[in-house]
Amino acid sequence: MIDLEVEIDYGQVYIYSVAPWRDDSTSDAVLRALDDARQSGRWVGVVDGLIDVVVPFRKSFDAPMRVEVWSEEPPLDNDAWDHVVDADFDVCDGELVFEPSGGFTPVRCPESVPSGRYRARVSGRGYAEAAEGAVGVDSYRLRLWPRENERPPELRKSWPGWQRLG
Repeated sequence: MIDLEVEIDYGQVYIYSVAPWRDDSTSDAVLRALDDARQSGRWVGVVDGLIDVVVPFRKSFDAPMRVEVWSEEPPLDNDAWDHVVDADFDVCDGELVFEPSGGFTPVRCPESVPSGRYRARVSGRGYAEAAEGAVGVDSYRLRLWPRENERPPELRKSWPGWQRLG
């Protein structure tokens, strides 16, 4: 278990191991991931190894993020979270990065995460309070476990406020 703090800006935080733009400065992965998040109704977009977590408010400084690596799929605990999405995610060279939209400084996971092909479960909470202007109430979790096959992203639980904001 690894605890860190991430920044969210423009209502988004990117999660990646290798930035899609590292070898291609013309990459539009962030735009395509945002489109995927909105058009799918998952509010979590997945493109080119990038996970774009979209939240219903503009900014969050120092949001708690817990990273957990499991040996198998963890049990669901959707009741504890506002929004939950599963997606395929690969970790290369032990790197895991969280970057706020808008080009601000990325936060690297302070501990190495074993390289591999994972299924990722992204969970967020505090959405209603933060969307109404409360500060410091949102938190997140990223659970990773090994995967054998590719699967499409899956919305496990949707925050009902998306219907009002969508």
